[in-house]
Amino acid sequence: MDLGRYLGARARLVERALAARFPPDRTRLRRAMRYSLLAGGKRVRPILALAAGEVCGAPPRLVLPFACAVEMIHTYSLVHDDLPAMDDDDLRRGKPTSHRVWGEGLAILVGDALLTEAFRAMADARGVPAPRALRAVGEVAAAAGETGMVGGQALDLAAEGSRASLRRVQGIHRRKTGALLRSAVRVGALVAGADTPTLRRLTAYGEHLGLGFQIADDILDAAGGPETDGRTDRELGKATYPGVLGLAGARAAAARERDAALAALRGLARAEPLRALAAYVVARAS
Repeated sequence: MDLGRYLGARARLVERALAARFPPDRTRLRRAMRYSLLAGGKRVRPILALAAGEVCGAPPRLVLPFACAVEMIHTYSLVHDDLPAMDDDDLRRGKPTSHRVWGEGLAILVGDALLTEAFRAMADARGVPAPRALRAVGEVAAAAGETGMVGGQALDLAAEGSRASLRRVQGIHRRKTGALLRSAVRVGALVAGADTPTLRRLTAYGEHLGLGFQIADDILDAAGGPETDGRTDRELGKATYPGVLGLAGARAAAARERDAALAALRGLARAEPLRALAAYVVARAS
């Protein structure tokens, strides 16, 4: 398949939906929210949700509110990660970070608002049976909170400057980054009403893809790749795969996660976008 065309079409769909949910407004909060939310990016997480929904027979319009909610939560996490109390970054996607433009206080409120509005977007969704919608909301909440992304960030902060084991790095990555990526896949499947065997396979795919994604990010950061903004993981004393395994070992680990993600999809119809995404995510760091 033409992955570039697919990604472009789905990213535009997400962009339009996000812009419609947050139309221009004169208030500083709305302008600051749009500054971060509509700043570009590949929209990998919402595209994963849409693609997983398609595997299970759901049209994109049905999954779109949930896909946008996942992207809003991802954006909130980036705004907060960039704050001086966290990574203290000046740039995000080549542009000044939210707190550099709007101030720390408003940047905190931007993150708070995006997180809250994400749940309103899911609550406002139409056409999804209530039990499916409720499961999807619970899935996102678990991935975003203490047992997922926020918990992983806390582990990441605790590990700064220490000598980390492979097991510790895996634990951080599975929660800090992997949980929301896994959730994006599961949300698409849950909204579509996936049967248990299909949901199990898509869950395995999401788990391996999520870990492979973060390993690839670690490699790009260590190698000084074009996607690197702000201070490096080494400067921040982060626990990373290259720090534990070296670059060659980290690349091998990323390839293993890609292969496991692809294996989980074996035999699934309409899964070509997910297969292509797994290959793309790891190829970034090869």
